[in-house]
Amino acid sequence: MKILRLALIVALSLLVFAGCTSNPSDVATDEGSLMTVDTEKKEVSIQTEVNGKYFTEPTRHGVVYKDGSNGEKSVLRGLVSEKEFHQALLDIGAQPGNNVTLEDMAKGIKVEGDKLDVTVTWEGLGKEIPFADIITSSDPRPMDVRFGGNLERAEQKNTGCILCLDSCAVGITSNSSYATGESNTVKFYGNKEVLPEDGTKVTVIFRLAQ
Repeated sequence: MKILRLALIVALSLLVFAGCTSNPSDVATDEGSLMTVDTEKKEVSIQTEVNGKYFTEPTRHGVVYKDGSNGEKSVLRGLVSEKEFHQALLDIGAQPGNNVTLEDMAKGIKVEGDKLDVTVTWEGLGKEIPFADIITSSDPRPMDVRFGGNLERAEQKNTGCILCLDSCAVGITSNSSYATGESNTVKFYGNKEVLPEDGTKVTVIFRLAQ
């Protein structure tokens, strides 16, 4: 009995030690390695997959969580939830703008919040490239991704929107180069000359801009 008790104590001690020695700057979600958070580098990486439908059809959605109501409306189908992603941005020290309301969606308002540098990579590419390189537009402009925030509306609407290609009241991040309502006249597509084929896994990296 004493030997059994001693073995149990040793096993519990090892579990506690293992938990204490894990690296807090590399945190995976419960879904495995679908999202990692590096607080030292101030970056969040999420896994997505290409939706080839938007090589030929326009969309204002860059990345949307697959289980959201807009999950099939984006260039990249996100494999982690927008709520988890919002928390991850907070964890790296990003500050949300929370300046766009639903009433602003036709008023030409630009999203605010901390600036994020966004890149992508995939197996075989061997490097990171700007997110802007995988998008084409009928009115090209430099991409300016901001942490819009919008957690309350994200929870209410459950659209799954992670990165919108124009300023948005629901998306966690969005491109402030285009004001609200501009997607009514500007058309966005996935760049079939750059992106891999439909269904390919793509890693999207969000870094807090310096």
